Parts: sequence; C-alpha cells; structure tokens
Amino acid sequence: MQAIAVLTRGYTNIHQYNMLIQRNLYISKYLNNIEQTDILIFHEGNINDIHQNYIKSKTPNLNVIFICILEFAFDKSKSSIRFYEPTKMFALNYRHMCSFWFVDFWKYVEKYEKIIRIDEDCNIFFNLDMVFYLLNYKAAIFGNWVMDEDKVTYGLNNFMMMFLKNNNLVQRMKQRKPSGPYTNVIGFNMNILRQNKLLNDYVNEIKVSNNIYRYRWGDLSLWGEALSYFFPPSFYLKLNKIKYYHGSHCLLYTSPSPRDKRQ
Repeated sequence: MQAIAVLTRGYTNIHQYNMLIQRNLYISKYLNNIEQTDILIFHEGNINDIHQNYIKSKTPNLNVIFICILEFAFDKSKSSIRFYEPTKMFALNYRHMCSFWFVDFWKYVEKYEKIIRIDEDCNIFFNLDMVFYLLNYKAAIFGNWVMDEDKVTYGLNNFMMMFLKNNNLVQRMKQRKPSGPYTNVIGFNMNILRQNKLLNDYVNEIKVSNNIYRYRWGDLSLWGEALSYFFPPSFYLKLNKIKYYHGSHCLLYTSPSPRDKRQ
C-alpha cells in the first residue's frame, strides 16, 4: 500500500484550511493512481468532524484519512527540557514536528510500503506516480539536498560518531558537516527503511537522547545523517523532476542551485 502524508494543525475558522485544500487539489491533479493511494492527514486531535468533512468535500476523488497522533507523538512532558540557547526562537511545537518526522511517524504508517510526505504549504508540479514507481528501488527520493545551520546541528555529527563507535563501525567514522534532503517533499520506501537495523537503532537512540528537543536537531539533518552513514549513495536519489512551490518560503523549487550540493 502507498500513501501521501502531511502533518497539519487544526483551526477555528474553516477557511483557514484553504492552503491544505489547495495542496490536496494539486495532489489530485498530479496523481493518477488515486484508488490505491491513501491521503493521510496527521493532526493533534483538533480538526473536528465538520472541518474534516469540509476538507474532504473539496477533493471527493481522494481517499482522505484523518489520524490523531497524540498517542505516540507531541509528548507534553518534553516542555520541561531546557533548550539550547541559540535555538530558543524555535517553539516546542516546531521541535515536536521535527521529532514526528524522524522518530514518531513510523507508528502511523505501519501498513504502508511507500509514502510521500508533502507539507501543507507545498503545491507540487510533478508526477506522483513516477516517484512512487522509483521508490520501488530507492530508500528515499527528494528534490534538493542542502547544508543545515550550525546552531541547529550542534553536536549532531559527534553523536553519530559515538553511535558508530558503539556499534563497532569504526571504519565508517568519517566526520561530515550536517546536511540533508529537503524534507517538506520527500518519498520513503518504508520496507527498505524498516529492514535497516542500524537506522532503527539510531532512531531509538535519538529518541532517548531528547536532543531533537534540547538542540532542535531537525528532520532534514537527521535524515541526512541516516542516509549518508547507513545506506550506499545508490539507495537514495535527488530527483530534479521534483518541482513544487513552497508557500511559507515563497519559493519555487526546481533544479538545485550550485550551492545546494550533497556533502
């Protein structure tokens, strides 16, 4: 089974879902295999039935499924963690989001073989069926690979070096500056990812460390670390055909700029 997923917020005004609805309309336009693709909308239990039905009514051809994530994600106890000073501008909910897309989302996609994440503020301009097909052969597919900021990757690569050492993988201990795929639009082959024991152990250690919350380690750099150290380069693909408009950044992502090179 395959799915397209988003983590979104609930609103008081029904018209505040216009961005999400527009995203869904673009998905409907660029997806042929609609009957075999679930459209998962993860939320915090704050999108009521009336709002859910309204959102569904705008794309009745899509199989939209709303899923409350509070059982395994957005743990309120994380608010007691002291944030690394240079990252204090990032609120708790942003850190929850980073944790969800690296640590927590696995529980909610257990029955799916392939998923494509498309964030609420992203309108896509590429063939989704093509990406699902290519995911038969790749662990991950994305449009861009970029460097991440030093202040939100403090200690991240040292954490990986210690992880590799503890797993007797000294031969892989080559340090790198954290970078990774843009994760606002990214596809995953869940079977390949689940079968990688190192990745599963690493995700668990990241969870236990609380460093996503303490240092605001983002899912972009965490996936960059995981793909770079646990998979050969042939297992993941930067695909220039992935084009989309990222509303919150007011940017159209097409082919990467010369600076957006894999490190």
